[in-house]
Amino acid sequence: MADKTSTRILVWDIPVRFFHWTLVLLLLVSYFTARAGGDWMKLHFWSGYAILTLLFFRIAWGFFGSTTARFSNFLKGPSAAFHHLADLLGRGRPRDAGHNPMGGAMVVVLILAVLAQAVTGLFSADTDMGTVNGPLALKVADKWVERATAFHSFWINVLIILAGLHVLAVLFYLAWKRQNLIGAMFTGRKPADDVVEPGAAPPRLAFVSNRLAISLLLVSAALVYFIVRAGG
Repeated sequence: MADKTSTRILVWDIPVRFFHWTLVLLLLVSYFTARAGGDWMKLHFWSGYAILTLLFFRIAWGFFGSTTARFSNFLKGPSAAFHHLADLLGRGRPRDAGHNPMGGAMVVVLILAVLAQAVTGLFSADTDMGTVNGPLALKVADKWVERATAFHSFWINVLIILAGLHVLAVLFYLAWKRQNLIGAMFTGRKPADDVVEPGAAPPRLAFVSNRLAISLLLVSAALVYFIVRAGG
């Protein structure tokens, strides 16, 4: 019989992994193109539209996707979070097929934080380069454009802090609990010992067809397209 620690269980579907790593890439593109300015702002806007598409998709996938992708699977009460924290800081070994209670809360925070950044970008304007405007900037009063622009400029600092906390948490799991969450998000699989107690049966996870994911992604892209076109 194979050693349990060598057995790996599929916990993350392709859509979740695609969302995660594509969002990381696009956030980097958005950040550095904004810093560069000038002609790079065209790419900045396209990157922002792609990010908004991904966010709409992930929210939908949180309701219709595979077991570990669903909000109902990892959004749990404070008691579950404290229990997980006790395992994390003590000698216990956290065992979660998908996001743990604290990680699940961070996922929602990050989604909402990036969504706020993307939406305010639609209404923002560059006062130093009058032609660089979000697609919806001309649809609202100037005071709202100013507020959206100020928020968009400030909120990136919050996103950097949240991303930093996320990375630190992942490194903490790797160093303290010897759980490689980064590798799992690449391969989709976790060692069985990171998922279930010794001797316990593997979790029952339902994986949804990738065709549904592609359909939801296309619907999300169409929604962003019509939002951008509304600024006409």
